[in-house]
Amino acid sequence: MRARVTELESAPSQGVSPAGLEPVVAESAGQHSYDYLMALVSYVPNIFFIKDLNHRYVAMSKLAAQYQNTTPEAIIGRSERDIFPGEIAEKMIAEEVSVLSTGKPLEYEQELPHADGLRFFYTVKFPIYNTRGAPLGVGAFITDITELKRVEAERLAMKEQVIRAQQAAIRELSTPLVPLAPGVMAMPLVGTIDSVRAHEILETLLEGIARQSAHTAILDITGVRVVDTQVANALVSAARAARLLGARVVLTGISPAVAQTLVHLEAKLDGIITLGTLANGIAYALQDARSASKPAVGRGTPNTGGEIASKPRAPSLAT
Repeated sequence: MRARVTELESAPSQGVSPAGLEPVVAESAGQHSYDYLMALVSYVPNIFFIKDLNHRYVAMSKLAAQYQNTTPEAIIGRSERDIFPGEIAEKMIAEEVSVLSTGKPLEYEQELPHADGLRFFYTVKFPIYNTRGAPLGVGAFITDITELKRVEAERLAMKEQVIRAQQAAIRELSTPLVPLAPGVMAMPLVGTIDSVRAHEILETLLEGIARQSAHTAILDITGVRVVDTQVANALVSAARAARLLGARVVLTGISPAVAQTLVHLEAKLDGIITLGTLANGIAYALQDARSASKPAVGRGTPNTGGEIASKPRAPSLAT
């Protein structure tokens, strides 16, 4: 028993502390151990510091001092209250009190003022104990992540730009505008029309009419799955807006089921010409465009044969 007690009492000198902490400096370091430790503290490539229980700096890396435009010697012995604005200093002290009271590291990101503006830092604060397990103070490793934040912001901006481009491409595919002839264009619609897409249809249609000086716009709903009040209102809104720009809307692709739905909804498609198929709509628009482009042939107007043609008789509903 005496031999065992003697062995346990001599444990610290054999490399194990009473608190169960293993030595961090080899015995061969001898008197140079302090130099090694100071070199580590001074040249660690991070913002690194140690504070005592009164929140005074007792050790600091050169990089940490450089961020304050000073030297470690000028900061050692001072506290946050001597360096930072009151609100920031009190926040730091509260964090260190929390680390000492819980005995657990604290990790977080923060913004701190700097000569060139706000900078972002990733901070890890941890408690420091002596070989007997008693608290000595708080240590901290802080990494400047401002550049990483900038790169991340640029990446997110690029991602948003790509997303916007994709959305624009999808809108163009979902609301294609096809020019058929001078003044005539068609927009075949496929899929479901919700409020967002109805707005896009109206916007694309009006922009196309204005850009191409169109007088006729064909909306083909052959591929529209569901026609409800929202779709009917969107079509009426498109027709009204087109009329304000001097164009008319031709609606094609109305199936029997869609026709029954429109009747059931009592949809008033005022100002919209309706035809059965897209082909009929194109033929109607092109024929009307050709008629508008020909010179009027009437009394006293020569035709291609050089003869005087009589004024054409307006067709009646009976024919």
